[in-house]
Amino acid sequence: MHRQLEIGRLRHAAEVADLRRQILEARKLAALGELIGTTTHEFNNALTTILNYARLGLRHRDQPTRDKALERILSAGTRAAKITASVLGMSRSGSTRFEPVNLNLLIEDVLVLLERELMKYRVQVEREFAPVPKVSANPGQIQQVLLNLLVNARQAMTGGGRLILRLSHDEASGLVDLMVRDTGCGMTPDIMRRIFEARFSTKTGPDETGKGGTGLGLTIAKGIARSLGGEITVRSEPGKGSTFTVWL
Repeated sequence: MHRQLEIGRLRHAAEVADLRRQILEARKLAALGELIGTTTHEFNNALTTILNYARLGLRHRDQPTRDKALERILSAGTRAAKITASVLGMSRSGSTRFEPVNLNLLIEDVLVLLERELMKYRVQVEREFAPVPKVSANPGQIQQVLLNLLVNARQAMTGGGRLILRLSHDEASGLVDLMVRDTGCGMTPDIMRRIFEARFSTKTGPDETGKGGTGLGLTIAKGIARSLGGEITVRSEPGKGSTFTVWL
C-alpha cells in the first residue's frame, strides 16, 4: 500500500512539473508573439521609408533631391540594422549564459523598437542615467522585461505624456535599479495588488498595435527578474501614473 502511495505521489509530482513546464513555454510563446508583432511593425516602417525615398531618387534627376533621398535611405537602413540587433539580443533570452550587461546601451536598444510608436502617441522620453556598474545577467531577458514595462507605460498614456527612465546604484545593497515611470492613468490599490498575477489584465485584448491583453507580460517579467536574483516593485496612484522599479 505504501509503495503504491509513493508511486502515486511521484507520478503526481511529475505531472505537476510537466504542467509547470508547459505553462512556462506558453508564457514564453506569448511574449515572443508580442515581440514579433512589435518588430514586424517597426521593420516595415523602415522598409517603407527606404522604398519611398528610393522611388523619389529615381524620379528626380536633380542632385539636391537625390542627396536628400540617399540620406533618408541611409538613416532608415541604420535604424533597420539597430532593430535587427535588438531582436537578436532578445532572441537569446532562452539562454542560461550570463554576461556583463551595460544597461545604458541595453535601454537604448529597446527604445529603438518603440521609437516611432512613442512618437505617434506623443510620449516624451526622459533619461536620468547615473553611472552604474554592469550587471551580470542574460541581456535578452532584461530586454524582454524592459520592453514589457515600456509597452505598458505607453498604453497607460492614451493622451500622451512623459516616460521617465532612471538608472541608479544602491551602494549599500550593491544593486542597480532601473526605474520606468509614466504619467498615465495609474492604478487603484486593488489592481496594483493583482498586477503580477498570471492572466490578470486590465485590457480587453490587444491594442491597435497588436500588443497586450494576454495578462502574462508582467507575470513573465517578474519571473525573469527573480530568476536573475532581482525583483520588480510597483507604486501607483489613480490619475498620477505608475512607477515600476527593477532591482538587479
